[in-house]
Amino acid sequence: MTVKDLTTQAEVEAIMAPDGPAALIDFWAGWCGPCKMMAPQFEAAAEEMADQPVAFYKLDTENYPALARAFNVRSLPTLIAVREGQIQEVAIGAKSAAQIVSLAQRINPDRPPGFFKKLFGG
Repeated sequence: MTVKDLTTQAEVEAIMAPDGPAALIDFWAGWCGPCKMMAPQFEAAAEEMADQPVAFYKLDTENYPALARAFNVRSLPTLIAVREGQIQEVAIGAKSAAQIVSLAQRINPDRPPGFFKKLFGG
């Protein structure tokens, strides 16, 4: 799966809809050093997860500040994990590809149920 740039409110609304995709959104800015360091890691994670139903998006907070404000982003880089239109996790600061993949796997709708879910149901 390739990384797609988010540039419109309609795109964000589609992700945040109850039937929206499982998605990771990378909030970044061109002046942000840690963002620049994490960019290839995010790309590598997206490539590693290419066969999984998790979408990878980037949102440039300088060009689309209103979209970033809608998520209350205050630090960069920020990764927001979304599933079924709900924010599942927020990770602040530069992450490695392995950390990004781990986050993506946690929101993967095809992920097998975890131990406690198997044990207790739900």
